[in-house]
Amino acid sequence: MNELPIHIKITHSDSRLQRRFDWFLQHPGCNWITTPRGEERFPELAITRRGVFLTNGTERLAFHPSMALIRLINLRRGGSDRFLEATKISAGDSLIDATLGLGTDALIGAWAVGETGKVLAFEQSPVLAAMVQDGLSHITELITNSKKTEKQVAWAALADASHRIQISWGDHMEFLRRIPTSSVDIVYFDPMFRQTLQQSKSIQPLHQWSEHKPLDPKAIYEACRIARKRVVLKERKNSSEFQRLGFEILLGGQYSPVDYGVILV
Repeated sequence: MNELPIHIKITHSDSRLQRRFDWFLQHPGCNWITTPRGEERFPELAITRRGVFLTNGTERLAFHPSMALIRLINLRRGGSDRFLEATKISAGDSLIDATLGLGTDALIGAWAVGETGKVLAFEQSPVLAAMVQDGLSHITELITNSKKTEKQVAWAALADASHRIQISWGDHMEFLRRIPTSSVDIVYFDPMFRQTLQQSKSIQPLHQWSEHKPLDPKAIYEACRIARKRVVLKERKNSSEFQRLGFEILLGGQYSPVDYGVILV
């Protein structure tokens, strides 16, 4: 995981941006610098009127729930979603997303659990955890003035679901060990693939900030201990991780580059 200092700045003298800037400075685990050191170049987090952007070299990363929006519109039309098919989330469930990333699955999960459910999300990268938490707090600012009713409804549903996600920064193993036995319904792992396809341009910027170590079997043990229903793993199609960690691969997604595995508990 990249642990370089990150230069943080705001682009305009604006009280609203200043409050976001101050919030980021206080987020635990992040190694911020507010003044560049001579000619040395650092990754940069820019807080702008158009959003928050993390840049490192030619790669640029930002939180935006666009994929969650597309998936939710499809679901509201009666379509399927492989994540929901694998997790079997029901209204009122409690879900742990042990590998948050940019939060797309956490948002869909938070929509699926409904008003009486909850989502706990863990992210090992402090800067990703901060960006997603900030993004969820300002999700309504990302809503576009669409004339399509179904898009407006989906945006509103995501904004409502965002309040049900609780994000913690740190090693998911440490969090899982502290959770009481049989106290959540579903535990979900979507570890960052250790090799990304060259054409996966949406994943490449995220890859450099994510944890690339294989999942520890002890984490799966803890997940099975605390889950009441199932533990789910998303991995590359034909990945040996399913067998190594004891997951049964679910059928479906014939043309998808990923598979889902499940352990029923």
